[in-house]
Amino acid sequence: MSESKKNAQPLSRAGKKAAMAKDTLIYMVAKGVEGIIGVVTMSVMTYLFVTEMMGKYSTVNIAVTTIGMVAIQWLVQSVLRYINKYDIIGKKDEFFATVFRAWFVVNAAVTLIACLAVAVLGLASLKFTVVAGFLQKYPISVFAMGAAWFVTYNTAQLVIAMLAALREARLNLLLSIITVCGRLLLMVLFCKLYGSRIEWIFLSYFLTDGVVSVIGLHRLKIFSYLKKGKNSTEILTELRKYGMPLMGNMLTTSVLNKSDIYIITFYLGESAAGIYQTNYSLIATAFTLLSASVMRGSYPTILRTWSEGKKEETSKLISDAVRFYLLLAIPATIGVAATSPAISTALFESEYVEGNSVMFWVALGMMFLGLTEYSIKPWELTANTGAIFKRSLIGGAVNVGLNLIFVKLFHSYFVAAVTTFIGFFVYFLLARFGTGSQLRWKIPILSFVRIILSSLAMYAVIYVMRMYMPASKFNLVLFIICGMIVYGVCIIASGEVKNELNAIIKKIDNK
Repeated sequence: MSESKKNAQPLSRAGKKAAMAKDTLIYMVAKGVEGIIGVVTMSVMTYLFVTEMMGKYSTVNIAVTTIGMVAIQWLVQSVLRYINKYDIIGKKDEFFATVFRAWFVVNAAVTLIACLAVAVLGLASLKFTVVAGFLQKYPISVFAMGAAWFVTYNTAQLVIAMLAALREARLNLLLSIITVCGRLLLMVLFCKLYGSRIEWIFLSYFLTDGVVSVIGLHRLKIFSYLKKGKNSTEILTELRKYGMPLMGNMLTTSVLNKSDIYIITFYLGESAAGIYQTNYSLIATAFTLLSASVMRGSYPTILRTWSEGKKEETSKLISDAVRFYLLLAIPATIGVAATSPAISTALFESEYVEGNSVMFWVALGMMFLGLTEYSIKPWELTANTGAIFKRSLIGGAVNVGLNLIFVKLFHSYFVAAVTTFIGFFVYFLLARFGTGSQLRWKIPILSFVRIILSSLAMYAVIYVMRMYMPASKFNLVLFIICGMIVYGVCIIASGEVKNELNAIIKKIDNK
């Protein structure tokens, strides 16, 4: 029996909590592998590409992913929200057919616009020296590879979201491994064969996401749905109504997360942007993976429970998911504070090491962004996505405004990390206290205290180890392993995870 069919059977709250925990653990493994390979990839890139090239890569990468957010994320988020609804009422054929016809229209439109933009830039470069200079920095080949990657990138995002909603957790584990390993291997291969060019990064992304898309589409049996299902205007209207405000939310979240790169590039140059982004993205990516593992493991069950009309149970499941998230995110944030100098020194080429000062502030900001995702759930579940957009817009405006003032004033990219944290924190406060009492998550104070004290014990051990052991790859791994052991022992001794341990022991005994 497939996981999606299992998901169709009614479960008690205890059963749903267990299913949530099981899926979360599988996603944690997937995202853990993805994170480890991601760290290796980022480390390798600092040796393949000089800081200026990394700055250029960052600006193009952000442009493509931001366009993806604007053009397709409304559809991805809507799919996550409504796929269970149409599965329950037996309209999956119509739903899938509508989704992928919308996907085709979006990609055709963006591809056409990209081709026209490249043609216009090429012609303009013959007359205007400014455009010609711009194309010397960012050749047409970079635009072409970016546009090609856009198609496979958003397709992979869509199919992975659909697989997550249908609780295909094991397949998502496989696709995660294919994505990170394929990107790294192809990038190194192209650079070794043809020299270091940022085009090879995007070519490796294009090919790998293409493979992931094909596998996901085959597993979802999309083509059979397209043959059987009819495009539904009613479904598309519902998807747009829910997703379009979230498109704005995605854009403002992107502004919160990435606008500082363009501001740093403008004020401090591409080399500074490359150093900043390398250190920033290592931590931001790790926290995004952590947050995604918990969210993808828990959200399908939360949505299913909401669709069944069980509001009180939904609220409790959200609180369960937040507690699980904090069990991971708080020690991760404090761990970054303890190890950031060792991380940069051990992993990056020497020119990039100075940027480690931003890591803790990035971790803190990303932790609050993860909490915000749970705080906005009442609006998502009630389809009040306009409220989410307004709050995220305020947070984005705060971040951009502070960056424009203080990056120039202090002539430092460190300030950008602090102001980005402030923007995330403002967004969190607006979301947390703006949703009223309905479906608000609650964490027992005792649980919070136990997690903090266990994390501080971990920090103390790593700090002492760093005093006597130089930064190296081996010692960094040792710091992390010892920190995890100390945190694990403390959190178990505190009794915070007693129920989870009992459930695991019971499952082993039953086997």
